[in-house]
Amino acid sequence: MKLICPSCGAIASAESWNNDTNCRETLLVISRLPAPLPKAALGYLSLFRPGQQSLTWKKALRLALEVEELTGKGFVHIQGRIDRDCPARIWAQAMEQMVERRGSLSLPLPNGHIYLSKVAYDLATETTRQTETKADAAKTYTRTRPADASLDPLEKARRDWDARNAGQADTIHLSSIPPIIKGMK
Repeated sequence: MKLICPSCGAIASAESWNNDTNCRETLLVISRLPAPLPKAALGYLSLFRPGQQSLTWKKALRLALEVEELTGKGFVHIQGRIDRDCPARIWAQAMEQMVERRGSLSLPLPNGHIYLSKVAYDLATETTRQTETKADAAKTYTRTRPADASLDPLEKARRDWDARNAGQADTIHLSSIPPIIKGMK
């Protein structure tokens, strides 16, 4: 049985994959990642493949360990900004977005996982914004039934006003309001 690495394109038998220490360790590190990260991480590692060459297992192991450390924190940190909660699904989305943008990226990726962190930060910020919007909407109180007249002293006056003026125009003519101050016209 021959296996093809989706990250580097190497073709080898299953036994030979297991015989290479770096390969075995890389696959173990990737398999330890929480779902849905393993699949996304394999595609992400391919972004570090140099030109027409294959990615060495030593470099793949180093990158996989860095990804494990980065995603294992549960948050994303960008210097000078507030840390954001970043679960595995957001890291996976960030990796998938980068793989989709492969054509617009300068490959192989030069320095660590800075761009991945920026993409994950943007996704985490948007997720936080949506969560806060939903929470704020849930906190907003709207009256579902009319106020009890015993609790709101003006409620009876409002109901009387509505009953007297039902169907009339919204404009109020000053001539219909009795003068309160003597001599006011």
